[in-house]
Amino acid sequence: MLKLSRHALGLTAVMCVVSMTLHNALAEGLKPIEYTFGDGTVVRFSGQVNMGVLNYDDGEESYTNFVDNDNSSSRVRLQLFMTGNDGWKMESTLEAEYQPLASNVVSQLNDEPDWDFPATNIRKAEVVFSNERFGKLWLGQGSMASDGSAEVDKSGTSVIAYSSLSDTAGGYFFRFADGALSDVTVGSSFSNLDGLGRKLRVRYDTPTFHGFGLRTSYGEDALAEKNDALYDVAATYAGELNDIDLGAAIAYSRNSGSDVDIVSGSISGLHKPTGISLTLAAAREFSDGVEGRYGYVKLGYEREFFEIGSTAFSIDYYFGQDIAAADSDSNSFGLAAVQNIEDYNLQLWALWRNYDYADNDGGYDNGRAVFGGALFKF
Repeated sequence: MLKLSRHALGLTAVMCVVSMTLHNALAEGLKPIEYTFGDGTVVRFSGQVNMGVLNYDDGEESYTNFVDNDNSSSRVRLQLFMTGNDGWKMESTLEAEYQPLASNVVSQLNDEPDWDFPATNIRKAEVVFSNERFGKLWLGQGSMASDGSAEVDKSGTSVIAYSSLSDTAGGYFFRFADGALSDVTVGSSFSNLDGLGRKLRVRYDTPTFHGFGLRTSYGEDALAEKNDALYDVAATYAGELNDIDLGAAIAYSRNSGSDVDIVSGSISGLHKPTGISLTLAAAREFSDGVEGRYGYVKLGYEREFFEIGSTAFSIDYYFGQDIAAADSDSNSFGLAAVQNIEDYNLQLWALWRNYDYADNDGGYDNGRAVFGGALFKF
């Protein structure tokens, strides 16, 4: 049975307005708005709109909604760039996302968009001081050192498919074999344990040496009721080995409040002559309770079939244990495709993904997500 949201007509109207706006913007080749002052100071306004249609089948019923793609959410940002005569640079960023109904939140019990502007939509409010010799110092709300350590990806399809599987259909509940909804969601059973995310922090990145770098941070979750100390450290690499464009990261993070340690890492390489890429990611929790862990593998292929831009395909597999509960297994298989339209800063994307979950509470039906839409950057 196909179930459309009660707000589908209203969202359709909104999508039409967005589509008309994007059409006009695309026709003009809209770029970030930028102004340079006489002293070299630059002010830039930019952002993106990333929306699509998500269909989720829980084995009993099917649900379809217009949603924001949380794999790379719709957002706007205001940036200020300044360069000193002594080699120091300063960058200030204010970035906010707006998601009335997000792909990681929509579910069988929640298909109504929230048109308010909650405080939690602030992604970044930070100042960065950098110098090629001394490194970077980050102050304010933004990525901790471990953020992204499990998400290095050269496949060209990360706008819709990467190790964070719960960004698509994460709010949906698995159904028991008898048809009843369980309390286990896709999001709780397919975490990629990607460090500490974005928090209010102080962070330092060393200069890179032959592509290698270190970074560390200390902070707290300013939006949480209890602001426990958070700290982490990460090592990264970005460079080329012969014909391979290679990136990697590994991180250790700790939340002193929950007394949980996480080790997370990923590596991704793109063979430029063939367009074939391989991405691996894994992470593990260390705590007094259940210790979740997973592995993720992705094979990608990107080639310029059309003059408008490259086309990327990927196939991936996620296998996790004890993510949602003790003695649980989480498995997922996904297929993704992305078409780049470079002149218009546009990506057309599509995803098919299967979610398979099992634990000691009984049998569950598999979930299936089909998601298609477009990302436009300005």
